[in-house]
Amino acid sequence: MKYFKHIMDGKFMFFRPEGNPNTSFPFDPMNMDYARMMEEVEAGTSTIEEVDDTPVLTYADNRRAAYGNLGDQLDMQWHDVQDDTTTWEDHVAAVKAAHPKP
Repeated sequence: MKYFKHIMDGKFMFFRPEGNPNTSFPFDPMNMDYARMMEEVEAGTSTIEEVDDTPVLTYADNRRAAYGNLGDQLDMQWHDVQDDTTTWEDHVAAVKAAHPKP
């Protein structure tokens, strides 16, 4: 059997047995599931594989964060009309340049 050691941002999260997505257990020698897993690994009947669950952000995720909230964007637009500036357009162009579509 395989056990998967789940890691996010370099930190241990939990162990999960293969084929059982509803079960997870911590790194704890007092935990029966952990103790059983280690017995199986030591006996050579099971293995532990690391899984990196760190989210991979898409260009859309990065853009969404960089644009800021809608209220701030509307405020930029209002001030652009009042002050005859292009702050909001410049902001949008900078975000698109920093996070281009693939």
